[in-house]
Amino acid sequence: PEQAPSPRLLLDDFFQAVTDALARTWGRTAFSPRAYSGSDALIARWLEALFTAASPQVAGSPAPLNRLAGSFQAWLRRLHVAGDRHFRVAFRLEAPPSPAPKATGWQLQFLLQARDDPSLLLPAQQVWQTDGATLAAGGRVIEQPQEMLLAGLGYAARLFPPLRRSLQDKQPVALSLSNEEVYTFLREAAPLLEESGFAVFVPSWWQQTRSRLGLRLRLKGKTPSSRDAVSGGLLSLERLLHFSWELTLGDTPLTRQEFESLVALKSPLVQVRGQWVRLDPEQVERVLQFWQRHEAAGREVDLLEALQLQLAEEVDGLPVQEVVVEESANDWLEPLNRREKLAPLPPPQTLRATLRPYQERGYAWLDFMRRAGLGACLADDMGLGKTLQTLAALLRVKEKEGRLPAPTLLVAPTSVLINWAKEAERFTPGLSVWIHHGPQRLQGEALINQARQTDILVTSYAILRRDAETLRQIAWFGVVLDEAQNIKNPDTKQARAARRMPAQFRLALTGTPIENRLSELWSIFHFLNPGYLGARQTFRRRFALPIERYNDEAAAARLRRLTAPFILRRLKTDPAVIQDLPDKVETKVYCPLTTEQASLYEAVVQESLTVIEDAAEAMRRRGLVLSMLMKLKQICNHPAQFLHEGNGQPPAGEPERRSGKLRRLLQMLDEILAGGERALIFTQFSEMGHLLRHTIQQRLGVPALFLYGATPSKQRAAMVQRFQEDSDAPPVFILSLKAGGTGLNLTRATHVFHFDRWWNPAVEDQATDRAFRIGQKRNVEVHKFVCVGTLEERIDEMIEAKKSLARRIVGSGEDWLTELSTDDLRDLVALRRELIEE
Repeated sequence: PEQAPSPRLLLDDFFQAVTDALARTWGRTAFSPRAYSGSDALIARWLEALFTAASPQVAGSPAPLNRLAGSFQAWLRRLHVAGDRHFRVAFRLEAPPSPAPKATGWQLQFLLQARDDPSLLLPAQQVWQTDGATLAAGGRVIEQPQEMLLAGLGYAARLFPPLRRSLQDKQPVALSLSNEEVYTFLREAAPLLEESGFAVFVPSWWQQTRSRLGLRLRLKGKTPSSRDAVSGGLLSLERLLHFSWELTLGDTPLTRQEFESLVALKSPLVQVRGQWVRLDPEQVERVLQFWQRHEAAGREVDLLEALQLQLAEEVDGLPVQEVVVEESANDWLEPLNRREKLAPLPPPQTLRATLRPYQERGYAWLDFMRRAGLGACLADDMGLGKTLQTLAALLRVKEKEGRLPAPTLLVAPTSVLINWAKEAERFTPGLSVWIHHGPQRLQGEALINQARQTDILVTSYAILRRDAETLRQIAWFGVVLDEAQNIKNPDTKQARAARRMPAQFRLALTGTPIENRLSELWSIFHFLNPGYLGARQTFRRRFALPIERYNDEAAAARLRRLTAPFILRRLKTDPAVIQDLPDKVETKVYCPLTTEQASLYEAVVQESLTVIEDAAEAMRRRGLVLSMLMKLKQICNHPAQFLHEGNGQPPAGEPERRSGKLRRLLQMLDEILAGGERALIFTQFSEMGHLLRHTIQQRLGVPALFLYGATPSKQRAAMVQRFQEDSDAPPVFILSLKAGGTGLNLTRATHVFHFDRWWNPAVEDQATDRAFRIGQKRNVEVHKFVCVGTLEERIDEMIEAKKSLARRIVGSGEDWLTELSTDDLRDLVALRRELIEE
């Protein structure tokens, strides 16, 4: 119909109605006008009408209402100072054509820009050429273009006072600026104008770091070429590389005399070889201070210091814009930054194994890092052959030199000491191994003499701590830490003992460089390359807090750059290794509590929270929280475990009737065993392990093995060998998470059960890897048990969020739960009774 409104009017009315409805819907649930009631009752009524009241009208006296309306209109005008909904005022800065270092003639051009098409720009000259109240351009009509331009310039002059000169012209189209005014405009006014809605176009060089003062680092070998050293033997941390600093302005190197000549121009913007660059006054001062600190042309540094310099982002407040590595230094530095450039090494002739391609690369990398005198962290996934690669690297040295320069100290958890000896016997019989462990172990001079006759002395972290003084008297060829997360706390005696061992090279082996906190990575690096990541508090300030608390990706990227040359990490899912392993499937098995479990659970929650709430001392509160969590986990497993019934013997009757988890486990095992498959069951409680073993044998009629902390080392090895090699061995192997979670090969199992949860994904994944590793020919199914309606279900959801930390940098225990407030703790452990088994 002829009287129908235009499409634009209909669309605007629609958007206004939708916006109003959305704002009022939000306000009814999220906005409280009462917060403003104390300052101005009229404003509070107005806000209430906007968001929560049924009627949008505001009642009041005429004078206050007029003042409110006037203030609102002024506020609206400020929202549109740069233009209207369709066009806005724009500024374009153009440099002078003169190539002189202090050229003048900068022009700030005025334009109008279409909001829906930023490429549509109308020069001010075109605006002033129109005679009417509208201007047609690009299929659009601008209402009152001259008034829009003048109003925008008037407001912009508040932010950049030199614009007032242009307002003295009848028809302003541009403004001439001095170098100092241009610098002020670029540094101060342009960001404010953009925040106010104006469009600002500045020269591209202004946004580039290369348009300002910076530093260029030049690294070169101490000799014309260090290629011979690279291909030769042990380098150690000798003074190898020479470095020097050069001052740059943009891409141009500056001598001190040239810099002083530019400073004498007293201009914040200068042209150097046709390129405009900035001379920030504060940067000029930093340069002067830099020259005072680094007066010498250069000095010699070792590789570790050279890497720190190469990766530095700034020095004394000046950005490091370029690092020039000459060929004589590149022979050493390139393999650290680009491992694909590392020359392949032939495997040792007496190695009784075939290294896979990724293992060959790891073996060559370990050899290079040893010769470079740099501590290295081999962080391959569990089962990818860290043991084999380490033994091969040591065997290469012995074959090449005829003997190792000195013995190597290898520290590992007690559960894998025999595994190291067995692996060496199997793959590298040319390396002699001595296990230093047990109450009858050698002491004093006898130990020192034995070490000198041995290639590898294997001991545990506990013995390292106890025998540290004697072990320190031995000049070790290398110190290797297996499961290096055992020194994640740098304050422990074993961590301090490891750091104090004298050695020509250091190696950390771990599948989990980070389990809970970044401080663990710092501790490992403090062992490998002391001081490289800075002091502990400095590392916490620069990396740990920004990354863990604020998810700072820039800090995470900086840490990756710093640590990447020293960490070699390959995952089972990497394309280079995936063909060696089948896929594994992880599922959660949700089990209900029985009525008995629920009653015990709620009683413990009520009693514990009452005591926790009254605890004043932080340490006592932490202990109470951990005690409560432990009790609740025991209840979720089985009431008999919590009540300590039967002294480890199975309770009378049918124990599965009292536990939802145990009932489900027996059901699943019955089906698995019927198919001729084998299973691993992990629990962190030895008492529960005994109960599981007796129940499985009694209810399913099959034998079961159980390995836990009290199992003697020899018996452990026999149990593992029987499970792996004996076709008539018990098909079920129960292991405590700590004793059997690392270092064992159990690839005969095709199912892995986590009966109770460690609440640490890194530890659980390592336990799973007992079956999911090289040699496994079939898919592995992982079953993680969770009691629904309990803290287990809630923490299981929280675990997933904590897994991202380790993945970003190279993967938590229970301590973080003790920091929860009592209210948050109550929410965490509260039982949902609707999920209880009847």
